[in-house]
Amino acid sequence: MGAAHSIVPGNTESDGEGPAAWWNERYDSDDMPWDTGAPQSALVDAVAEYGLSGRVLDIGCGTGTHALWAAEQGHPAVGLDISERGIERARDRATDHDLDVRFRVGNALDLDADVGEFGTVLDSGLFHAFEAEGHAAYAEQVADILRAGGRLFIVGFGPDAPTDFGPVPMSPGDVRQAFADGWHELTCREATFETRAMEVPGLLGVVERE
Repeated sequence: MGAAHSIVPGNTESDGEGPAAWWNERYDSDDMPWDTGAPQSALVDAVAEYGLSGRVLDIGCGTGTHALWAAEQGHPAVGLDISERGIERARDRATDHDLDVRFRVGNALDLDADVGEFGTVLDSGLFHAFEAEGHAAYAEQVADILRAGGRLFIVGFGPDAPTDFGPVPMSPGDVRQAFADGWHELTCREATFETRAMEVPGLLGVVERE
């Protein structure tokens, strides 16, 4: 996920006004600079370092790149996104690759109770789509579905990223503040966020649920 927009919490409708409609328009128009079709190298490297475990959630999955990648690594995977159009594309990709991945429409700031528990959550460009006030709500939602000892991997625009692209550049302080209670930081470091147009100065965070 992660595009030129800051997601507003609350609206999960796929039609009408609100963030879901905005994202649907992007997927319908193919205006998706964040969607390279390949997993973010920073996430792949971090997973090589810290490992995937258990059931994997690709949160803000868009067209499902990271859920599909996790399934290729042998893990049961779920992709969740606010955009119905994005989820439709993700399901088509899973069929094309003959991968058994579950995709569902949902709001990361208001997760359905039946989403289940996960051992790993992958976030490529979702955390940086929220304004600062959304970070705590996001952390609470992820804490509810990530088992003790489970890990959240986040990659997005870092402090040196352009401020006029849409996403909100995130700092190590943003990550540490959001995940201060009930989490253990494994790393928070500079990384590259890859887009169709260019490589953007990014930030990688890995935190573990206590």
